[in-house]
Amino acid sequence: MKIARNHILPESYMAAVLDEVNQPLRVVSKQITTLKHGEVWVKMDAAPVNPADLATLAGTYPHQRTYPFVPGIEGCGKVVASGGGFLANRLLGKRVACTATDLGDGTWGAYIKVSAAKCINVDKRLSTEQGATALVNPLTALALINLVKNNGGSCVNTAAAGALGRMIGNLAKRENITMIHVVRNAAQCNDLLARGAQIVIDASTPTFSEVLSAACKKHQVSTILDAVGGSFTDTLLQAALPGTELILYANLSKANLEISPQQIIRYKKQISGFHLGTWLNTQPLHKKILLVRKAQQYLVKGWISTPVYKQVSLPNINDAIRGYQQDMTAGKWLIRF
Repeated sequence: MKIARNHILPESYMAAVLDEVNQPLRVVSKQITTLKHGEVWVKMDAAPVNPADLATLAGTYPHQRTYPFVPGIEGCGKVVASGGGFLANRLLGKRVACTATDLGDGTWGAYIKVSAAKCINVDKRLSTEQGATALVNPLTALALINLVKNNGGSCVNTAAAGALGRMIGNLAKRENITMIHVVRNAAQCNDLLARGAQIVIDASTPTFSEVLSAACKKHQVSTILDAVGGSFTDTLLQAALPGTELILYANLSKANLEISPQQIIRYKKQISGFHLGTWLNTQPLHKKILLVRKAQQYLVKGWISTPVYKQVSLPNINDAIRGYQQDMTAGKWLIRF
């Protein structure tokens, strides 16, 4: 095991552990263990709380881990040890953004053992806050916008007031894609309009379905990006034009889909699923590299960004989870190590 210059690898580190579904996390001491070929130890600087993390805590996000384990989808830090191999050795001493594997511990610890393939170099011009959130939202937004472009036409974007929803909206504007932003209340509607969004519809109004249907027809919408799920998905499909593709990429409602079969049988409307990790596994290596580079370029230029609401230390992680659950549109809660 190779150690980075000027770094002393400790025998143990502190991490947040989930013992079972829907339970508070415990901060415990975990041991530094030997690395296999291609693995690295990353000394974490920061990690966010994402919607997928909340789903993991609730037991609704698919993974192959056994309890107890350390949650955390993404974060950034410095590679301080390598188990050998070209990529692992190349990253030694470098600042990286990283994602957790389906089997190993996540990023909510002072250190994480992870495959070097799950790490990317972070541009030195990016802040710790943007480095810690440089993977999940930016790559998801870019991938979804590419799918919209492939379909042609305009797009409906639900959960548009959230961090990912705003990022998708910013990319659509840069790509000259007409986007209909759907939000939950009047305050979010006013906020997006103040930020320059052209078409914003409040889903809490009694006439929402009629207004959305008219907007889909007027702007010839061909794609709906849905992060809500549940019965709301059927409401979206009812308003859509024949042949529209609805891409479901999250389930913020935490409810099963309720779909009228006539929308699919008679009007040939489609429902597709999108999961970033699964989608990335279908892409050739050179396309993944280009996507990551593009995401960092956009972050550096400020074309996209992730707002951070509050930063807390690891012992206060349960406060961060509760705070983020109460208002996900205010910005990310970031764990600092």
